[in-house]
Amino acid sequence: MDKFPSRERSAAQTLEPRATAIVVARAVATNATGQSTLDLCLRSALSEPWVDDLVIVDQANAPAVSSALRALQLDRRDVRVVVADARMSAAAAANLGAAQAPGRWLLFLDSDVVLQRGAVQRMANSANGASAPWIVGGRLTDLEGREKRAARGGALNAFSALAVAMGLPGVNRPRGKRKSSKPLAAASVASVSGAFMLMQREDFSALGGFDEAYLSDAADLDLCKRAADAGGSVLFQAEASGVQFERHRKGRRQAQGLARFAAKSAKTPLEKMFALFAGPAIGTLVGLRDVIGGRQGSHPKARR
Repeated sequence: MDKFPSRERSAAQTLEPRATAIVVARAVATNATGQSTLDLCLRSALSEPWVDDLVIVDQANAPAVSSALRALQLDRRDVRVVVADARMSAAAAANLGAAQAPGRWLLFLDSDVVLQRGAVQRMANSANGASAPWIVGGRLTDLEGREKRAARGGALNAFSALAVAMGLPGVNRPRGKRKSSKPLAAASVASVSGAFMLMQREDFSALGGFDEAYLSDAADLDLCKRAADAGGSVLFQAEASGVQFERHRKGRRQAQGLARFAAKSAKTPLEKMFALFAGPAIGTLVGLRDVIGGRQGSHPKARR
């Protein structure tokens, strides 16, 4: 890992730490040369001026990956590596990383996301005047520049789990040419993706962090809902962006998280009735979605 000195980062070291990036590196896959998307993720975080510290959660990785992470920690004073038990949920691993973070703000970043320079400052500035506890999410694109679903509009309830399972649209960045050079204001949304999320450390602690009962998915939906229920703000800043590499989630683990979210969010009798059958229903939908998506992805015309 190369070093990334910069004037902004040097100046920041003399002040109160601003943002700590938290990256959970679980079972990282490497190529023939030993490189991975995690390398690009960490490079982008370390070169981000408003990120003063980096906490890497080493979970269920091959010895070579863990050794490389330890070497990075020895080489840099702004990197800390913590080891998580392989049986820990993704939410628990993120909480473990947050507990080691000294920064004023916490940037949760998936290990396959590469930051655009200046993204953290744009996200933090978006929260000026926002009601606490606040959460700000950024825009995610794939390798071809196509926008990925990183936020959801409307209000979150038990039935939101169905929308996520079916892959229904979230919030898209306004299209067309910008007529103003002023920064785009953050949009108020129901939830943002935990793959690229910023919030104040004290707010995260006050909310109790991520619900560790979520194995992999929907812990971010739950945290956003709890922030909103506490009178806070959930914002989406389209001008703070990152590139997310393609991933293949395990449908069963995603279905578990969405079913838990439906059960926790159920308030009305109809929602509670739905929550009783949410597990099998969501599992079926997620399975069908993955099968259909796989077929479309393998068709030559699907890559236009």
